[in-house]
Amino acid sequence: MQDRRALSLKAHQSESYLPIGCKMPPQSSGMDAGPCPNSPVFRTGSEPTLSPAVVRRVSSDARAGEALRGSDSQLCPKPPPKPYKAPFLKAPPSPATWLNSEANYCELNPACAPGCDRGARLPLGTQDSYVELLTAKQNGTAGPRNSGTNYLILDDDDRARPQEPQAAAQTDREQDSGGEFVRPLLETTSSFRPNDFESKLLPPENKPLETAMLKRAKELFTSNDPKVIAQHILSMDCKVARILEVSEEMRKNMGVSSGLELITLPYGHQLRLDIMERHSTMAIGIAVDILGCTGTLEDRAATLNRIIQVAVELKDSMGDLYSFSAVMKALEMPQITRLEKTWTALRRQHTQSAILYEKQLKPFSRVLHEGRESTCVLPNSVSVPLLMPLVTLMERQAVTFEGTDMWEKNDESCEIMMNHLTTARLMAEAAGSYRLNAERILEGFQPDEEMSEIFKTEFQMRLLWGSKGAQVNPTERYEKFNQILTVLSRKLEPPPVKQAEL
Repeated sequence: MQDRRALSLKAHQSESYLPIGCKMPPQSSGMDAGPCPNSPVFRTGSEPTLSPAVVRRVSSDARAGEALRGSDSQLCPKPPPKPYKAPFLKAPPSPATWLNSEANYCELNPACAPGCDRGARLPLGTQDSYVELLTAKQNGTAGPRNSGTNYLILDDDDRARPQEPQAAAQTDREQDSGGEFVRPLLETTSSFRPNDFESKLLPPENKPLETAMLKRAKELFTSNDPKVIAQHILSMDCKVARILEVSEEMRKNMGVSSGLELITLPYGHQLRLDIMERHSTMAIGIAVDILGCTGTLEDRAATLNRIIQVAVELKDSMGDLYSFSAVMKALEMPQITRLEKTWTALRRQHTQSAILYEKQLKPFSRVLHEGRESTCVLPNSVSVPLLMPLVTLMERQAVTFEGTDMWEKNDESCEIMMNHLTTARLMAEAAGSYRLNAERILEGFQPDEEMSEIFKTEFQMRLLWGSKGAQVNPTERYEKFNQILTVLSRKLEPPPVKQAEL
């Protein structure tokens, strides 16, 4: 009776304190049939149910006679198998497979679910696992258990499969069908070719700043109405910025429908350089037009008045903010602003233009370069938006101007930069609206050949730098011409003696 009571007590004890390697004696059938009596000893193991009839497999490294504790994670020497992530992954036939296999997380079960068209893959295991795999495949049973996700075999799968020319076939289909996407063309050369430019006003080879050419260009500029001049400038700007007269082939080469979208993309590098070239060349040409007036003071004031009127037309009638900023850049050059006698004559003889410049044009230009044009410009009135802040930011290391722009000298330069980037995104989205506005403004416009020629960038480059100098690096050209403008300005209005000595 005492032996049966001791045996019953051992049956209800936790296995956590059994010596390693010890097995419980088998219970009799009579004991299995009846319910076990309650044990006065509290169970100390961590498992909710411990059956003394189950043999515990433990690590062989453990010392014999050492007690096992459920909280020390010694009940299982290796981590348990991962839960199945696919319905066709089945449990292993025996625990010995995952205990003894070293490639247990690097094998993929070849059994596929119904409808799976991918063939069976070889596991990254040993030769034994491969034999088991084939045997299991023939018998229709699952092979060795594998984890639900196999990361090594995913890369191996792409290397083992023969490469299919899907990309090449897709490219051929895109080229055959006209409406499909075509890879954009990366432009590496400028659209301005001064030496190949056929001119009716310039000889095949010319020197910089030829007097006869300067007089002819000035005659055309002063004999036409400011609005007509602004129309010719807008027409050329829309062609350079690829807003108007964009052929289907050009659209395919660009990958977009407008140059306003292309300048925001990485492969629009060359178009950005061309836009910067035209802007800087136009500003220098306007400064030469003012400083080249070697006549009376009244003549220079009249030229300054005509340029201000053209700026007003570009802003109000044409909506060409790009060329408007070029005109304002010329008027705000230090070589022009220092001409105190000329500006005094303008205020005396052309008071209305002087007031427009000081009270409207300069504040409006400041607002534009601070990225706040949305507060003072109606979207349906703009044909060419302000492009220079964006292209300057994206190409600053490629082309260097006379100095930093006015908006970069502001204390809020970081916020202003973010405004320009936001405006650029909106500009690319509204490229179609700018095209419609330009078509509406230029409706019925009949350009004059000579007037159109003097506002072409190639003509201006040849006129300012000559046929040979037009091929020089832009940075070098701008620096040298800046010195020329300084000499011309001091020649018209010499500085005071004290300032000259300094």
